Amino acid sequence: MTDNTTPTHVRLADSPYLQDELADVPQESVNGGPSERYHKSNGDKAIDLMAMGIGLKTGDGREVGNTDVEPYASMKFRKKVVATQRNLVEEIKRRCKVDALKQPTCTYWNRKKCVEWLQKNPVSHTGDRAYILMEEKKLYDLLVKAANEKEDKKEKASPWNHPEPYIRLIECMLDETNREKFLAMYNVAERDELDARNSEDRPETIYEAAARLYNDESHLVLSRCLPDLHSTFSDVLECSLNNDHVPSPITPEDVQRRWGDCRAKLIKIIAKWELSGNGFGQRHEGDDEFGHLGEDELQCGDNRANFLDSQTKEHILYLWHIADQEEVLKHVMAVIAESSSATSTSCASVAGSDASASARKRRKEDRELAFFRAKMGLAMTSMSRAALFKELRELQDKEMDYQIKLLEASSSKMIDIYSKRVKVLAGQIDICQETIDEMDKEPPKKKKKSNKKKSIYIDSDDDSDDGDEED
Repeated sequence: MTDNTTPTHVRLADSPYLQDELADVPQESVNGGPSERYHKSNGDKAIDLMAMGIGLKTGDGREVGNTDVEPYASMKFRKKVVATQRNLVEEIKRRCKVDALKQPTCTYWNRKKCVEWLQKNPVSHTGDRAYILMEEKKLYDLLVKAANEKEDKKEKASPWNHPEPYIRLIECMLDETNREKFLAMYNVAERDELDARNSEDRPETIYEAAARLYNDESHLVLSRCLPDLHSTFSDVLECSLNNDHVPSPITPEDVQRRWGDCRAKLIKIIAKWELSGNGFGQRHEGDDEFGHLGEDELQCGDNRANFLDSQTKEHILYLWHIADQEEVLKHVMAVIAESSSATSTSCASVAGSDASASARKRRKEDRELAFFRAKMGLAMTSMSRAALFKELRELQDKEMDYQIKLLEASSSKMIDIYSKRVKVLAGQIDICQETIDEMDKEPPKKKKKSNKKKSIYIDSDDDSDDGDEED
């Protein structure tokens, strides 16, 4: 680039890690390079900027243009920054033209090969390098700031995403002071308890007692150190109300809802663990030892954390371990018997009510089954009738043959044999014909019940007629 003006020297305050490299770069070399002009002429697209940045590194060693790392990897619209194979090919051709390089036949190169070529042949123009690094730094800082704000907002909106509040809840539910209420939580209430359920003097429920203990600032809860259970419990966690991750206060309804959610997930995990073989796979839900992990059952590779899915957090494992150690696991996993559930067929239903969807479904299935049976019966009847007709024709043909032989017979012995044979065939023909006639008859129709009620009163006209007849 030829210019007769006296160049001025600049330092880039917005990009501190470029100050040493660009301290003696002329002003006209920093601004208005070919990459900058290309980027601005195409609408300042981030995808073009990331393609131009491949091969460059920031002062802290971060590779520019690598969209497989954060914050680019988890951004919502990644396709706006991830350069496609077509973008990379265009960038290769552009660099070859700007730097006077020999252009390779890259039209059908895959993305990996394009990236390798761009890394070996980075942008060489000093002004372009400064422009790309500064613009990418602005985009990088913006995405990092947005990710941090999103994470802070998520933590403030839902502190229950951390294990500490669940650990405090579990310890309060299984606390020794609440043990009697916990073991009696599924007992059937007696008449006086039902009458006093809205009274101020009624006893506390387990959920009310756990909520009261949870909201008590003087109640200090420390998690147990269980590194073999999960890495989260490698160290003791402080679960006091002073912890920012522990929300307070909570209501008994919150305790009941979150405890029920933990129980439901624990039941599924234990069932998978038992069936997998880690629990030996030989116990069912009705056994007392279902879900129990003892030293005699511990085997190599027996890791209960393997049964956590993306929707299940590690506090479920903590509940499993604590309930098993406190010997209340069976009570934690207690579920209502199927014969007593609301969906059971043994439950009484309202007379004349069609509100039950399952009842309507059963009636529909019964109608479909009856229709299928009728169709199958008709098909079998048709097949049987056709077979009988065939058998009848064969018997008639045989009878005709023996009658002809009977007429041609000369000895009395042969006449006697043929006569008996004709008689037997005639009897078989009669039986076959009677069977066909029975099948052709229509089944008797059921008589409809009359809805007319007989009158208990005697008609006066009928009385007069009866009297005339008697006279």
